[in-house]
Amino acid sequence: MEKGLTPKRTARTISGIIALVGMLVLLIQRVLSGVLVMAHEMLTLAFARYGNFTGRFAANNFAEDKKLLSLLQQLKEFMPTAETMVMVLLVLSIVLLVVAAVGFALPKQFTHVLVAMKLLKWVPEGMSAQEAEPPMSPRAKKILAVVVGLVILIAFCVFGIRSCTERFKALTMQSVQEELDAGALEYIQSQRAYFNKKKAIGTAAQLGLDSIPSGSYFSFKVRKNALVVESIADIGNCPAGSRWSVQASTSGFISKELKFFCLMPKNPECLKIAPDMKNLVRHR
Repeated sequence: MEKGLTPKRTARTISGIIALVGMLVLLIQRVLSGVLVMAHEMLTLAFARYGNFTGRFAANNFAEDKKLLSLLQQLKEFMPTAETMVMVLLVLSIVLLVVAAVGFALPKQFTHVLVAMKLLKWVPEGMSAQEAEPPMSPRAKKILAVVVGLVILIAFCVFGIRSCTERFKALTMQSVQEELDAGALEYIQSQRAYFNKKKAIGTAAQLGLDSIPSGSYFSFKVRKNALVVESIADIGNCPAGSRWSVQASTSGFISKELKFFCLMPKNPECLKIAPDMKNLVRHR
């Protein structure tokens, strides 16, 4: 009975170490992924907070808020790099686990690879290093070539699928924001044009907006002094039926002034859809 580290035992021991490293990398990736989710939530809520009147006042007049807003901007700029790092860690963990699985399944061929890469030397007593290195058979070389190709293919597939998914999400979210902004702008511009003529807030019929067609993501209805926008289906984690509204009001007695303000959904996930909508209403 053989004792000690035989070639197969050596290959499986090294494979076990690689598997542990892969699991550790995967654990770090999952922790960082969770931290990124919390960071996204924090940034969304923070910029929503500093987007209203009291938030802007605090950011312009208090040193602590100025410093906090600056740190939030730096964190926002770092987020793409952090997301790339998380993706690299995921791919690295997958590659390490695949290599470990190959080592467990094909210990003999795995030993040949390690010897060929000069990571191991097999020198039995009374033999030179050159004599001790058994040549690889053509079949073993083909198996290793297939395994290496699969590892590379998996890495490219993970990167490609993730990249395509992120790009699709970005394009979809851009379309959602454009549709929501376009509906709000149409109401604001129509209301402002009517107010410039009549010095009053117009109804849906007076504005010519009594039959606004629904878009791909939202339905639009002009009610008393307001445009009500409702999501038709789930948008990411923002549920269907979530509502935004653009309210119109007048102020002043002698010289009337038209003002707009926006009511946002309370769900933090919905705030991500149009984080700058309040500014859009304010500047129009």
